[in-house]
This record gives sequence, C-alpha cells and structure tokens, in this order.
Amino acid sequence: MSVALSQKSSTTHTGVWIALGAGLVLALTATLLHDTIFHHGMLLTAAADKAPPPSEPAAMATSVSLPEGKFKAAKIATARAERVELTSAIDVAGRIDANIDRRVEIRPRASGVVRQVEVTFGQKVKKGDVLAILDSPDIGTARLNLWAKQRDLGVAQNEADWKSEIAGNVAKLIPELRKRARNLRVEAGAMHAGHTDAHEGTQDLNEGTKADDIERRYADLPLGAYRGSLLSAYAEFLIAAHEEEKTTGLHKANVVGEHPYFLSIHTRKSAQAKVEGVLEQVRFDAAQEEKLARNKVRFAEGEVVDAAQRLRILGVSEDISKLLADAHKSVAAADPSASLAAADVTAYRIVAPFDGTIVDKSVTPSQKAEMNDRLFILANLSNVWVQANIPESDFPLIPTLQNGTIHVTAAAYPDRAFDARLISIGSVVDEKTRTVSLLAETKNPDDLLKLGMFVRIVLDTTSKSTVLTVPSSAVVEIEKRKGVFVPSGEDGRTFSFHPVKVGRRSEGRQVILSGLEQGATVVTDGAFQLKSELILQNETEEE
Repeated sequence: MSVALSQKSSTTHTGVWIALGAGLVLALTATLLHDTIFHHGMLLTAAADKAPPPSEPAAMATSVSLPEGKFKAAKIATARAERVELTSAIDVAGRIDANIDRRVEIRPRASGVVRQVEVTFGQKVKKGDVLAILDSPDIGTARLNLWAKQRDLGVAQNEADWKSEIAGNVAKLIPELRKRARNLRVEAGAMHAGHTDAHEGTQDLNEGTKADDIERRYADLPLGAYRGSLLSAYAEFLIAAHEEEKTTGLHKANVVGEHPYFLSIHTRKSAQAKVEGVLEQVRFDAAQEEKLARNKVRFAEGEVVDAAQRLRILGVSEDISKLLADAHKSVAAADPSASLAAADVTAYRIVAPFDGTIVDKSVTPSQKAEMNDRLFILANLSNVWVQANIPESDFPLIPTLQNGTIHVTAAAYPDRAFDARLISIGSVVDEKTRTVSLLAETKNPDDLLKLGMFVRIVLDTTSKSTVLTVPSSAVVEIEKRKGVFVPSGEDGRTFSFHPVKVGRRSEGRQVILSGLEQGATVVTDGAFQLKSELILQNETEEE
C-alpha cells in the first residue's frame, strides 16, 4: 500500500512540473512577441523621426558672371527704365480663324461614285486643280444633251452658210440677167422702129445673151433650186426674143401676115414679164431663206447655251464662246459614234474654285457621294481672321478703336507682331461672358498663323497714358519667365536676372507692369548672351 501511495505521489509531482514548464514557455513567448511588435515599431518610428529630411532640388541661379573674353565679345549696353507716354491699348486673347469669304465647303452638285481623289489633307492647290473625280449619271446625261445641241448647231450653221452662199450668188446673177433682158428689149424696140442699123449694132451684144454662156460662168457656183427657175425663165425669154426677131424680119418681107407678127411680139413680152417676176421672187426667196437659216442658227445657239448652263449648274463649267465658235468642228458633229465611244461621258471633275489649302478632307475612292455630302473644305490662308472678345471694362475705349491699329502676337513667334485691320466690333453683349465680339483681318503670306491658334491682340486707341517701359531688347524669357538683367557686381561683369511682368510692346519699347522700379538699369545689347550663359551655368550645376 505504501508503495502505491509513493507511485501516486510521484505521478502527481511529475504533472505539476510539466504544467509549470508549459506556463513558463508561454510566458516567454508572449514577452518576446510583445517586444517585437510594439517596441520594435517604436524604435522604427523613433529612427524615422531622427532621420534627416530628403534634400530639395537646388533653386536656379539668377546671377551670372562673364569672363573677360566673353564680356568683351558680348558688347554689353545698358539703359534705364523710364516712364514714357504711349497710346492706350486694349490687350485681349484671340483666336485665328479662316476668312469666311475665302473658305468654302466643297460639295458635289450631282450624285455619283468617287472614282479617284487627287489631293490630300493640308495640300495647297491652285484654282481649277482637280480635287476628285466622280462617276455621275446625271453629268453624263447633261453632257450628252450638250453635245446633241452642239451637233444641231453645227448642222444649222452649215445650212446657214450654204443658204448665205446661194443668196450671194443669186444676188450677183439677177442684175446680170436683168441687164441682158433690158438690152434685148432695146434691140427689139429698134427692130420694130425700122432701125436696121440698131439691129446690126447690137449683134455682138446679142451673142453674149445666150443661156449656155451664163450656165458656163455659174456652173461651179452654188445656186440651189434657183438655178433651174432662173435659167429656165431666161432661156424661154431668149427663145421668145429670137422668135420675135425672125417673125419681124419675115413680116417686113411680107412672108408672114400680121397675126404671127403680133403673136411673136406678145409672146416675147410675156416671157420678159415672166423673167422679171422670177428674178424678183428668187431674190426675195433667197434672202428670206438665208434669214430663216440664220434664225435657226441663233435658236440652236440658245439651245447650246441653255445646255451648257444646265451643265454648269451641276458643277461642270464649259467655255460657251468656244462651244459656239467650234460647233461645226465638235466631235459630236463630226463623228458621233466614234466620239461617244471614246468620250468619258460620266466623269465629274470636282475642281478648286480658288487658290487655297485643303483644311478638311472626308472623301475616299469608291464612296457614294450625294449632293449634300461635304467632300473638302478649302480655305485661302494668305488672309485670315482674328476673333476676340472685349470685356466690359474696356468698353469706354471702343469708340477710339476705329482710327487705331491692331497688333497680333503669338507665343510661337515672340519676336514678331502681325498688323491687322479692324473689320467690325459687335453691338450685342454676350450674357455669359459680358463681352462683345471683335473681328479683324491680317495677312498671312508665310502661313505662320494656323487656324485655331490662340494669339494676343493689342488694339491701340487714340488716348495716351504714361507707363514704365524698357527697350524691347532688354526683355528675355528663361524657363517661361520673362525678365531683365541688371548689373549686380562691383566688377562690372556680373548681372542678375530679375523676373518682371510685362505688358504690350509699342514703338520699340516693352511696358513693365511690375518687378522693376523707375530708373533701374537694365541690359539691352547682350541680354541674349547673358541668357545663354545663365542657362549653361545652371545646367552645369545640375550635372
């Protein structure tokens, strides 16, 4: 029994020691974790608090000292800031826009399919240059109509020329026939009066009155249908005159009686009257037909003009005077089948209406183009508009602007000013901005001013004001800050850069709004060399 109690007691003591050991391990672990988490964090925080702050970038040096050699080469010259009287001005922001009188949206006047595009965005073109070519059925129909009218005109002109030539030849032939008929009448009267010498004296003349003689002379001259009527009537007259001559001789010889003699006389008179009637009628008919032919020509010319104008309305211009002058030479009149087979009837060429630049392009080959589709925007940028808004605070100066000038400057060209001409000043104040619009015009021959570019507009007025100024050459810009160099060293070769706020330029001087006192000495000649040396000095220090 004692042995059992001893074993039990030993077992109990062993469990206690095991429990105490486990508790000790847990306590040590907790202590270590606490120190690690809390005390180590505090140490890190304290270390961070004691660490030196990060270094800031060094400020740009504003003083520069030139070595003796560079100083002599720079040829430094100085001047003083002075208050001078300058014309008052309005200085506002503006924007470059296209002159709407020299800007056009090019749209087709007839629908079609784009065959090819000849220009690209930003390309400069001349008046008449082809921008694109469309295949248009409407243009083809209008062009064929014009050719048909031109062909009709050619036919009418040929007919009129033929009628005119006939009328001219008839006008030559009629007086000759009338003269010869008159000579025959004189001869017949002499025979009836018993003057045989008269008959003998007219024998030679009578030889020249034969119809075949006239036919030979006018054989190669066009007379048209009048050839038969004139020569036939004249031949009948010659036969009657010859018959009268023979009968008169036989009557005098008492071979024939009174009746045949009387009949021959009246037959000749009837033929003579018929000749006179034919001559008068032919002269009228020939002249009338010529007039009608000329009227047909004028009507055909009107048809050609109408067809050409209809084609022009669709956007295809034709030289009407050339069409009229060369109607008889036109390809349609010469050989319609050959000309139509070779002609590009449906080609619709979109051309530039004036010199300019393609500022927008929205057309590609194979595209369907309707009448209202915008293909290009063409603008002549040699002359652009400047638009700005004048605030209410400057309204009192507006009446003095009409006789003033406008200067336009751009950040891209700090050393250049563009003179502009005032076009108009608005009469209505914008409700939101409380400004009125201003529109000016300036020349842009070098295309320096781009559409949409922001500019500054300085408008001189007739009023005067005294302002602090320095010579314009004294102001330079370093890292987007404008300023001037002033002497700052006793050696005479050290200068400091002083930032200033500038106003406008006028008469070779720059207005200083702040940053400089009156009478301060600034560098004029050599300011650019000082700027370059200061920039170089700062770059070296950064390295």
